[in-house]
Amino acid sequence: MSTNPDQEGLLNEVNAFLAANADVEQIELLASDIPGNFFSKLFPIRMLPELAKNGLNLPRAMYVLSTVSESMSDDVGLGGEDGDPDIKVAIAPGTLSRITWGDRPRAQALVKSARDNIVVDPREVLRQVIAQYAAHNLRPVVAFELEFTYFDNDRSGAGSLKTVKNPRTGHEDIASMLRADRLDDFETVLTETIRHCDEQGIPTTTICAEFGAGQFEINFPHDTDALQAADFAQLFRRTVKSVARRHGMRASFMAKPDFDRAGNGQHIHVSVLDHAGKNVFSNGDTHTPTLMHAIGGLCATAPEAMSYWAPNINSYRRFMPENCVPTGATWAHEHRHIAFRIPLANGNAWRIENRLPGADANCYLTLATTLAGILHGIVNKINPPAESKGAPEMDYDGFPLTMDDAIHATREGKILGDYLGNDFNALYVNHREGELKSFETFISKRELDWYL
Repeated sequence: MSTNPDQEGLLNEVNAFLAANADVEQIELLASDIPGNFFSKLFPIRMLPELAKNGLNLPRAMYVLSTVSESMSDDVGLGGEDGDPDIKVAIAPGTLSRITWGDRPRAQALVKSARDNIVVDPREVLRQVIAQYAAHNLRPVVAFELEFTYFDNDRSGAGSLKTVKNPRTGHEDIASMLRADRLDDFETVLTETIRHCDEQGIPTTTICAEFGAGQFEINFPHDTDALQAADFAQLFRRTVKSVARRHGMRASFMAKPDFDRAGNGQHIHVSVLDHAGKNVFSNGDTHTPTLMHAIGGLCATAPEAMSYWAPNINSYRRFMPENCVPTGATWAHEHRHIAFRIPLANGNAWRIENRLPGADANCYLTLATTLAGILHGIVNKINPPAESKGAPEMDYDGFPLTMDDAIHATREGKILGDYLGNDFNALYVNHREGELKSFETFISKRELDWYL
């Protein structure tokens, strides 16, 4: 039986991996659900060649479980009366790697669903948006920046978070932006995290101590393979959490874990190459009109993209004035308080930074919606609103800053469905609305303490 080039390359990748990793006994196959959590199946490594050749089946409804893995069948219509059918998936070429943070080394790989199941698979939604760039002879170049916070592994009796203890001093960590001694003190856990990233082929660049206690940021290089960049960002979040557990810490990408702490953002840098490999945003010491059209597209799509960039109840606690977090569809040159920043650049380095998404959001979907907005602006030559000056964090008139308003804006939006697929966009809205309804039916201890 003949194989297509992708499968032939995958089989060669598998054979090379097995030859170089004779001590690996298991392979874990991973897929991302809509909230951005991985679900997986674990197989004996001897089955890897067969899985690479023939693929495997996964329950379709796994993609649409809630953040806490509850069924959403009543809201999305999948996983209930439909009989919870399987769908066919295949190992994604180029994603096979080794991980060693467990008790013994094992292999892992991401899976991709067939195109007719794109309606449930965030990774395939992003692939579809990237394909639309290719149809215009364009190619996005992207880089993620992800903030996260370490906490003490134990919580208080009331369930509240405890500030992580500095590994060297034994005292609670303190908030201090870019302090070199904080990198020194957390060196062991950060270095081990980078080592495990290297092991998986995840490239990293800058590490810095962020403003909040226990908060850090690790950046990624600009990648001409936007799908791969999102794969790396998703796997990175898993790596950070897994390594933290080995050190008796809890790592979180929660958007706003505490009102007294800085929130965790997911900043996305994007430039766009033409068919000749030239950055269409760059014109030497200045940027091109095309970059301004991209900004215009982002501003136009931002309200309906907000439920993707801030997908959870907690996400909206991050949007507070005077906190380096945007609260509207704003833009400016070299300004960290706005939504779409144009960083200082020259030569071929002009780009846009989307600062609205939270670190809690699904990286496949934040990137897909960001790229959709940029392409929409470029193709339709959309001019942006006036550049923000002064305190743009206050420029939020009419912008959705609650989960309910954001869901409504996505449902009523007229743009994103053309890029993500109308079926997926509708499914996503129903999914987020269902989770909001589930969250709001729970009565918290504070509610009882206040109103009983």
